[in-house]
Amino acid sequence: MKTRIKMHLIMGAFVLTAALQPSYPLAETQDGLSAELTAQGWEEITFDGKRPNAYTSCGENCVEVKTQSSVSMIGKPVAVDLINMPVISWEWKILQQVQPTDLATKGKDDRAAAVYVTFPYDPETSSFKERMMRPFVEMARGADTPGRVLSYVWGGFGESKDIVESPFFGGINAMIISRNEKAPIGDWLSEKFDVVADHERAFGYKPKAVSHVLLSADSDDTEATNHAFIRKIAFISK
Repeated sequence: MKTRIKMHLIMGAFVLTAALQPSYPLAETQDGLSAELTAQGWEEITFDGKRPNAYTSCGENCVEVKTQSSVSMIGKPVAVDLINMPVISWEWKILQQVQPTDLATKGKDDRAAAVYVTFPYDPETSSFKERMMRPFVEMARGADTPGRVLSYVWGGFGESKDIVESPFFGGINAMIISRNEKAPIGDWLSEKFDVVADHERAFGYKPKAVSHVLLSADSDDTEATNHAFIRKIAFISK
């Protein structure tokens, strides 16, 4: 994961910003990350053998995500005072009905959209296996590779706030269902999650810091087309 990413501290809340750009139909949008979002510090994470999503700006602090049998992520590092600003908030909407998927099973874990919060590796709270594997992880992915991840997901079976363990990363990545197929389509929906409380609920201890915020969508398993918008991402007080 690349990590040379700009940060913006505005009015006491960490806000991820994006520039204005008109959106286009998927067929006219180049896969990957638009130049406008790159200029704002977003960086893309792709997967071998997988078509990447198309990410474009849809206004100030707004990202448009289009998937077509594709999967990828974009992310920024963040610096957050978790004591005073432990809550992440954002708004999002999708334009296609969610196909319920089994997030706990490889090959069936598609989601219409997801917001990820990552946390630095902490040897004091890591397992013996994690400590033994850490040198190899850092060699392959870099010294700043996160130790824990919370994924707030629109998709999957289950109800809001249910926790699902990642089939790819096991106990270090907890997926929290935010919205499922019952959520309305085409409407902006607001979210607020206490990442400190969620981290403690998922991993058994409180985090000291946040590493990154990432955005993603995933339709390579269902071979579906999804269209999502995510905006106003910020860390705020309770």
